[in-house]
Amino acid sequence: MASIRVENIEKTFGKFKALNGVSLEVRDQEFVVLLGPSGCGKTTLLRIIAGLEQAEKGRVWIGDRDVSQLPPRARKIAMVFQNYAVFPHLTVFENIAFGLRMQKAAPEKLKANVERAANLMHIENLLERYPAQLSGGQRQRVAVARALAVEPEVLLMDEPLSNLDALLRLEMRAELKRLLAESRTTTLYVTHDQVEAMSLADRIAVMNTGYVVQYDEPMKVYQEPANTFVGGFIGSPPMNFLKLPVEGRQARIDSLSLDLPMAAPGPEVLLGVRPEDLEAFTVQQPQSFPAEVLVVEPLGPHLLLTLHFGQQHLKATVPPDFAVRAGQTIWLKPQPDRLRWLDPSSGQALEAR
Repeated sequence: MASIRVENIEKTFGKFKALNGVSLEVRDQEFVVLLGPSGCGKTTLLRIIAGLEQAEKGRVWIGDRDVSQLPPRARKIAMVFQNYAVFPHLTVFENIAFGLRMQKAAPEKLKANVERAANLMHIENLLERYPAQLSGGQRQRVAVARALAVEPEVLLMDEPLSNLDALLRLEMRAELKRLLAESRTTTLYVTHDQVEAMSLADRIAVMNTGYVVQYDEPMKVYQEPANTFVGGFIGSPPMNFLKLPVEGRQARIDSLSLDLPMAAPGPEVLLGVRPEDLEAFTVQQPQSFPAEVLVVEPLGPHLLLTLHFGQQHLKATVPPDFAVRAGQTIWLKPQPDRLRWLDPSSGQALEAR
Protein backbone atom coordinates (compact mmCIF):
# COMPACT_ATOMS: atom_id res chain seq x y z
CA MET A 1 0.00 0.00 0.00
CA ALA A 2 1.05 3.67 -0.16
CA SER A 3 0.42 7.14 1.13
CA ILE A 4 -0.83 10.03 -1.04
CA ARG A 5 0.65 13.52 -0.90
CA VAL A 6 -0.39 16.55 -2.95
CA GLU A 7 1.56 19.76 -2.71
CA ASN A 8 0.27 23.21 -3.68
CA ILE A 9 -2.11 21.98 -6.39
CA GLU A 10 -3.68 24.68 -8.56
CA LYS A 11 -6.20 24.15 -11.35
CA THR A 12 -8.11 26.66 -13.47
CA PHE A 13 -10.94 26.14 -15.95
CA GLY A 14 -11.07 29.30 -18.06
CA LYS A 15 -11.44 32.11 -15.54
CA PHE A 16 -12.65 29.78 -12.79
CA LYS A 17 -10.06 28.79 -10.16
CA ALA A 18 -11.09 25.27 -9.17
CA LEU A 19 -8.18 24.59 -6.78
CA ASN A 20 -6.22 27.23 -4.89
CA GLY A 21 -2.88 25.80 -3.76
CA VAL A 22 -4.27 22.64 -2.14
CA SER A 23 -1.89 20.53 -0.05
CA LEU A 24 -3.00 17.29 1.57
CA GLU A 25 -1.52 14.04 2.85
CA VAL A 26 -3.29 10.67 3.20
CA ARG A 27 -1.43 8.18 5.37
CA ASP A 28 -0.79 4.58 4.32
CA GLN A 29 -3.98 2.47 4.76
CA GLU A 30 -5.99 5.54 5.80
CA PHE A 31 -9.56 6.25 4.63
CA VAL A 32 -9.87 9.99 3.88
CA VAL A 33 -13.03 11.67 2.62
CA LEU A 34 -13.05 14.86 0.52
CA LEU A 35 -16.28 16.55 1.59
CA GLY A 36 -17.88 19.70 0.28
CA PRO A 37 -20.67 21.21 -1.82
CA SER A 38 -20.89 20.96 -5.60
CA GLY A 39 -18.20 23.02 -7.30
CA CYS A 40 -15.81 23.10 -4.32
CA GLY A 41 -13.02 21.26 -6.21
CA LYS A 42 -13.15 17.82 -4.59
CA THR A 43 -13.69 15.79 -7.78
CA THR A 44 -11.13 17.90 -9.65
CA LEU A 45 -8.55 17.11 -6.96
CA LEU A 46 -9.40 13.39 -7.17
CA ARG A 47 -9.05 13.43 -10.96
CA ILE A 48 -5.66 15.16 -10.72
CA ILE A 49 -4.45 12.47 -8.29
CA ALA A 50 -5.75 9.82 -10.73
CA GLY A 51 -4.01 11.48 -13.69
CA LEU A 52 -7.29 12.22 -15.50
CA GLU A 53 -6.67 15.97 -15.16
CA GLN A 54 -3.38 17.89 -15.24
CA ALA A 55 -2.69 20.56 -12.60
CA GLU A 56 -1.18 23.88 -13.70
CA LYS A 57 0.93 23.91 -10.55
CA GLY A 58 1.88 21.48 -7.80
CA ARG A 59 3.01 17.87 -7.40
CA VAL A 60 1.34 14.52 -6.66
CA TRP A 61 3.15 11.76 -4.78
CA ILE A 62 1.95 8.18 -4.31
CA GLY A 63 4.22 6.48 -1.82
CA ASP A 64 7.75 7.68 -2.60
CA ARG A 65 6.99 8.18 -6.33
CA ASP A 66 6.34 11.58 -7.91
CA VAL A 67 3.51 10.63 -10.30
CA SER A 68 2.66 14.16 -11.44
CA GLN A 69 3.61 13.46 -15.06
CA LEU A 70 2.65 9.77 -15.19
CA PRO A 71 -0.44 8.51 -17.05
CA PRO A 72 -3.22 6.89 -14.96
CA ARG A 73 -2.16 3.33 -15.85
CA ALA A 74 1.32 3.91 -14.35
CA ARG A 75 0.08 5.29 -11.01
CA LYS A 76 -0.95 1.92 -9.48
CA ILE A 77 -4.40 3.21 -8.60
CA ALA A 78 -7.97 2.00 -9.08
CA MET A 79 -11.12 4.11 -9.35
CA VAL A 80 -14.77 3.53 -8.55
CA PHE A 81 -17.16 5.96 -10.22
CA GLN A 82 -20.64 7.24 -9.45
CA ASN A 83 -22.19 5.44 -12.44
CA TYR A 84 -20.57 2.01 -11.67
CA ALA A 85 -19.16 1.69 -15.24
CA VAL A 86 -19.64 -2.09 -15.37
CA PHE A 87 -19.61 -3.71 -18.83
CA PRO A 88 -23.09 -5.02 -19.71
CA HIS A 89 -21.80 -7.68 -22.15
CA LEU A 90 -19.45 -9.28 -19.58
CA THR A 91 -20.31 -11.58 -16.69
CA VAL A 92 -19.60 -10.48 -13.13
CA PHE A 93 -16.46 -12.65 -13.18
CA GLU A 94 -15.20 -11.01 -16.37
CA ASN A 95 -16.06 -7.52 -15.10
CA ILE A 96 -13.99 -8.11 -11.96
CA ALA A 97 -11.20 -9.68 -14.02
CA PHE A 98 -11.07 -6.85 -16.57
CA GLY A 99 -8.23 -4.87 -14.98
CA LEU A 100 -6.24 -8.03 -14.35
CA ARG A 101 -6.57 -9.04 -18.01
CA MET A 102 -5.32 -5.58 -19.03
CA GLN A 103 -2.30 -6.22 -16.79
CA LYS A 104 -1.83 -9.63 -18.46
CA ALA A 105 -2.02 -11.37 -15.09
CA ALA A 106 -1.33 -15.10 -14.98
CA PRO A 107 -4.52 -17.25 -15.06
CA GLU A 108 -3.93 -18.56 -11.53
CA LYS A 109 -3.50 -15.07 -10.10
CA LEU A 110 -6.48 -13.77 -12.07
CA LYS A 111 -8.80 -16.46 -10.74
CA ALA A 112 -7.53 -16.13 -7.16
CA ASN A 113 -7.83 -12.31 -7.13
CA VAL A 114 -11.33 -12.34 -8.64
CA GLU A 115 -12.55 -14.88 -6.11
CA ARG A 116 -10.96 -13.02 -3.20
CA ALA A 117 -12.52 -9.68 -4.28
CA ALA A 118 -15.91 -11.32 -4.86
CA ASN A 119 -15.80 -12.95 -1.43
CA LEU A 120 -14.92 -9.64 0.23
CA MET A 121 -17.96 -8.04 -1.44
CA HIS A 122 -20.25 -11.04 -0.79
CA ILE A 123 -21.01 -11.54 -4.49
CA GLU A 124 -19.26 -14.89 -4.95
CA ASN A 125 -22.59 -16.50 -5.92
CA LEU A 126 -23.16 -13.95 -8.73
CA LEU A 127 -20.03 -14.53 -10.80
CA GLU A 128 -21.86 -16.09 -13.78
CA ARG A 129 -24.55 -13.42 -13.98
CA TYR A 130 -24.62 -10.37 -16.25
CA PRO A 131 -25.09 -6.79 -14.93
CA ALA A 132 -28.69 -6.64 -16.24
CA GLN A 133 -29.51 -9.46 -13.79
CA LEU A 134 -28.19 -7.50 -10.78
CA SER A 135 -29.64 -4.85 -8.51
CA GLY A 136 -28.05 -1.41 -8.23
CA GLY A 137 -26.33 -2.36 -5.00
CA GLN A 138 -24.95 -5.57 -6.54
CA ARG A 139 -23.59 -3.66 -9.56
CA GLN A 140 -21.88 -1.25 -7.20
CA ARG A 141 -20.27 -4.19 -5.38
CA VAL A 142 -19.00 -5.49 -8.72
CA ALA A 143 -17.40 -2.11 -9.43
CA VAL A 144 -15.66 -2.09 -6.04
CA ALA A 145 -14.56 -5.72 -6.44
CA ARG A 146 -13.07 -4.93 -9.86
CA ALA A 147 -11.06 -2.08 -8.32
CA LEU A 148 -9.77 -4.24 -5.46
CA ALA A 149 -8.90 -7.22 -7.67
CA VAL A 150 -5.96 -5.40 -9.27
CA GLU A 151 -4.44 -4.87 -5.80
CA PRO A 152 -4.01 -1.09 -6.22
CA GLU A 153 -1.72 0.95 -4.01
CA VAL A 154 -4.48 3.56 -3.82
CA LEU A 155 -8.26 3.35 -4.26
CA LEU A 156 -10.04 6.50 -5.46
CA MET A 157 -13.85 6.65 -5.13
CA ASP A 158 -16.00 9.40 -6.64
CA GLU A 159 -19.46 9.50 -4.99
CA PRO A 160 -19.91 5.74 -5.47
CA LEU A 161 -23.14 5.51 -3.42
CA SER A 162 -25.03 8.54 -4.70
CA ASN A 163 -27.11 6.56 -7.23
CA LEU A 164 -28.42 4.15 -4.58
CA ASP A 165 -31.61 4.59 -2.58
CA ALA A 166 -31.37 5.65 1.08
CA LEU A 167 -31.70 2.17 2.61
CA LEU A 168 -29.16 0.64 0.23
CA ARG A 169 -26.73 3.52 0.87
CA LEU A 170 -26.94 2.75 4.59
CA GLU A 171 -26.16 -0.93 3.95
CA MET A 172 -23.33 -0.19 1.51
CA ARG A 173 -21.70 2.33 3.89
CA ALA A 174 -21.33 -0.37 6.52
CA GLU A 175 -20.09 -2.85 3.90
CA LEU A 176 -17.50 -0.42 2.56
CA LYS A 177 -16.17 0.38 6.02
CA ARG A 178 -15.78 -3.33 6.80
CA LEU A 179 -14.30 -4.14 3.41
CA LEU A 180 -11.68 -1.41 3.33
CA ALA A 181 -10.64 -2.14 6.92
CA GLU A 182 -10.04 -5.76 5.84
CA SER A 183 -8.26 -4.92 2.57
CA ARG A 184 -6.08 -2.23 4.22
CA THR A 185 -6.17 -0.15 1.03
CA THR A 186 -5.32 3.54 1.14
CA THR A 187 -8.58 5.19 0.09
CA LEU A 188 -9.58 8.70 -0.99
CA TYR A 189 -13.35 9.09 -1.23
CA VAL A 190 -15.31 12.04 -2.65
CA THR A 191 -18.81 12.91 -1.44
CA HIS A 192 -21.11 15.84 -0.71
CA ASP A 193 -23.00 13.71 1.84
CA GLN A 194 -21.81 14.64 5.35
CA VAL A 195 -23.38 11.50 6.87
CA GLU A 196 -21.26 9.33 4.56
CA ALA A 197 -18.18 11.34 5.47
CA MET A 198 -18.78 11.14 9.23
CA SER A 199 -19.54 7.41 9.20
CA LEU A 200 -16.74 6.25 6.86
CA ALA A 201 -13.71 8.47 7.29
CA ASP A 202 -10.62 8.20 9.44
CA ARG A 203 -10.15 11.87 8.57
CA ILE A 204 -12.28 14.39 6.65
CA ALA A 205 -10.93 17.14 4.41
CA VAL A 206 -13.69 19.75 4.18
CA MET A 207 -13.41 21.76 0.97
CA ASN A 208 -14.94 25.05 -0.10
CA THR A 209 -14.24 27.26 -3.14
CA GLY A 210 -11.06 25.38 -4.02
CA TYR A 211 -9.54 25.35 -0.53
CA VAL A 212 -9.24 22.71 2.18
CA VAL A 213 -10.76 24.64 5.10
CA GLN A 214 -10.41 21.89 7.74
CA TYR A 215 -8.72 18.51 7.82
CA ASP A 216 -9.22 16.39 10.92
CA GLU A 217 -10.95 13.40 12.50
CA PRO A 218 -14.75 13.34 12.01
CA MET A 219 -15.76 14.17 15.60
CA LYS A 220 -13.16 16.94 15.78
CA VAL A 221 -14.59 18.50 12.62
CA TYR A 222 -18.12 18.11 14.01
CA GLN A 223 -17.48 19.44 17.51
CA GLU A 224 -14.78 22.01 16.73
CA PRO A 225 -15.48 23.46 13.26
CA ALA A 226 -12.77 25.76 11.96
CA ASN A 227 -15.29 28.34 10.76
CA THR A 228 -18.97 29.01 10.19
CA PHE A 229 -18.92 27.23 6.82
CA VAL A 230 -17.82 23.92 8.37
CA GLY A 231 -20.25 24.26 11.29
CA GLY A 232 -23.10 25.08 8.92
CA PHE A 233 -22.27 22.39 6.34
CA ILE A 234 -21.72 19.47 8.72
CA GLY A 235 -24.60 18.42 10.94
CA SER A 236 -28.31 17.99 10.31
CA PRO A 237 -29.61 20.32 11.53
CA PRO A 238 -26.47 22.45 11.30
CA MET A 239 -24.77 24.33 14.13
CA ASN A 240 -26.54 27.41 15.47
CA PHE A 241 -24.67 30.72 15.31
CA LEU A 242 -25.77 33.49 17.68
CA LYS A 243 -24.24 36.97 17.62
CA LEU A 244 -23.84 38.10 21.22
CA PRO A 245 -22.65 41.31 22.91
CA VAL A 246 -19.43 41.13 24.92
CA GLU A 247 -18.70 42.68 28.31
CA GLY A 248 -15.08 42.13 29.34
CA ARG A 249 -14.43 38.37 29.09
CA GLN A 250 -18.13 37.46 29.10
CA ALA A 251 -20.75 37.10 26.36
CA ARG A 252 -24.38 37.77 27.26
CA ILE A 253 -27.48 35.84 26.18
CA ASP A 254 -30.41 37.72 27.70
CA SER A 255 -29.64 37.59 31.47
CA LEU A 256 -27.20 34.67 31.08
CA SER A 257 -23.45 35.37 31.07
CA LEU A 258 -21.02 32.95 29.46
CA ASP A 259 -17.29 33.09 30.19
CA LEU A 260 -15.05 33.51 27.14
CA PRO A 261 -11.85 31.43 27.09
CA MET A 262 -10.18 34.12 24.96
CA ALA A 263 -10.28 37.87 24.43
CA ALA A 264 -13.13 38.88 22.14
CA PRO A 265 -12.13 40.41 18.77
CA GLY A 266 -14.57 43.30 19.26
CA PRO A 267 -17.82 44.32 20.96
CA GLU A 268 -19.57 41.18 19.66
CA VAL A 269 -18.73 37.50 19.37
CA LEU A 270 -20.33 34.61 17.52
CA LEU A 271 -21.45 31.63 19.58
CA GLY A 272 -21.64 28.29 17.77
CA VAL A 273 -23.71 25.61 19.51
CA ARG A 274 -25.15 22.35 18.17
CA PRO A 275 -28.94 21.83 18.50
CA GLU A 276 -28.41 18.74 20.69
CA ASP A 277 -26.21 20.78 23.05
CA LEU A 278 -29.10 23.02 24.11
CA GLU A 279 -31.00 21.49 27.03
CA ALA A 280 -34.65 22.60 27.01
CA PHE A 281 -37.01 23.29 29.96
CA THR A 282 -40.59 24.50 30.19
CA VAL A 283 -39.79 26.66 33.24
CA GLN A 284 -36.85 28.96 33.91
CA GLN A 285 -33.66 27.31 35.13
CA PRO A 286 -30.34 28.71 36.36
CA GLN A 287 -27.92 29.49 33.51
CA SER A 288 -30.70 29.41 30.88
CA PHE A 289 -32.21 31.89 28.43
CA PRO A 290 -35.74 32.16 26.97
CA ALA A 291 -36.74 31.46 23.35
CA GLU A 292 -40.09 31.34 21.59
CA VAL A 293 -41.08 28.11 19.81
CA LEU A 294 -42.00 28.74 16.17
CA VAL A 295 -42.22 25.19 14.74
CA VAL A 296 -42.29 21.69 16.27
CA GLU A 297 -41.21 18.84 13.95
CA PRO A 298 -41.58 15.24 15.22
CA LEU A 299 -38.69 13.21 13.79
CA GLY A 300 -39.09 9.88 15.59
CA PRO A 301 -36.22 9.71 18.10
CA HIS A 302 -36.51 13.44 18.88
CA LEU A 303 -38.44 16.63 18.21
CA LEU A 304 -36.76 19.37 16.20
CA LEU A 305 -37.69 22.83 17.43
CA THR A 306 -37.28 26.04 15.44
CA LEU A 307 -36.99 28.88 17.92
CA HIS A 308 -36.88 32.66 17.95
CA PHE A 309 -34.47 34.52 20.22
CA GLY A 310 -34.24 38.29 19.83
CA GLN A 311 -33.81 38.87 16.09
CA GLN A 312 -32.23 35.46 15.54
CA HIS A 313 -33.51 31.95 14.78
CA LEU A 314 -32.03 28.75 16.17
CA LYS A 315 -32.71 25.01 16.30
CA ALA A 316 -32.85 22.65 19.27
CA THR A 317 -33.53 18.92 19.56
CA VAL A 318 -35.54 17.61 22.51
CA PRO A 319 -36.87 14.18 23.57
CA PRO A 320 -40.03 13.02 21.73
CA ASP A 321 -42.10 13.25 24.93
CA PHE A 322 -41.12 16.87 25.65
CA ALA A 323 -44.41 18.76 26.06
CA VAL A 324 -44.14 21.77 23.77
CA ARG A 325 -46.25 23.64 21.23
CA ALA A 326 -45.77 26.50 18.78
CA GLY A 327 -46.03 29.94 20.41
CA GLN A 328 -44.76 28.67 23.77
CA THR A 329 -41.72 30.17 25.52
CA ILE A 330 -39.16 27.62 26.70
CA TRP A 331 -35.79 27.96 28.44
CA LEU A 332 -32.54 26.74 26.94
CA LYS A 333 -29.39 25.86 28.83
CA PRO A 334 -26.27 25.55 26.66
CA GLN A 335 -23.70 22.93 27.65
CA PRO A 336 -20.67 25.08 28.56
CA ASP A 337 -18.07 22.52 27.43
CA ARG A 338 -19.64 22.15 23.96
CA LEU A 339 -19.57 25.78 22.80
CA ARG A 340 -17.57 27.13 19.85
CA TRP A 341 -16.58 30.80 19.78
CA LEU A 342 -16.00 32.53 16.44
CA ASP A 343 -15.11 35.93 15.03
CA PRO A 344 -18.35 37.49 13.67
CA SER A 345 -16.50 39.40 10.94
CA SER A 346 -14.37 36.55 9.49
CA GLY A 347 -16.36 33.53 10.67
CA GLN A 348 -13.12 31.88 11.84
CA ALA A 349 -12.99 30.01 15.16
CA LEU A 350 -11.28 31.79 18.06
CA GLU A 351 -8.64 29.83 19.90
CA ALA A 352 -8.59 29.68 23.71
CA ARG A 353 -5.64 31.37 25.39
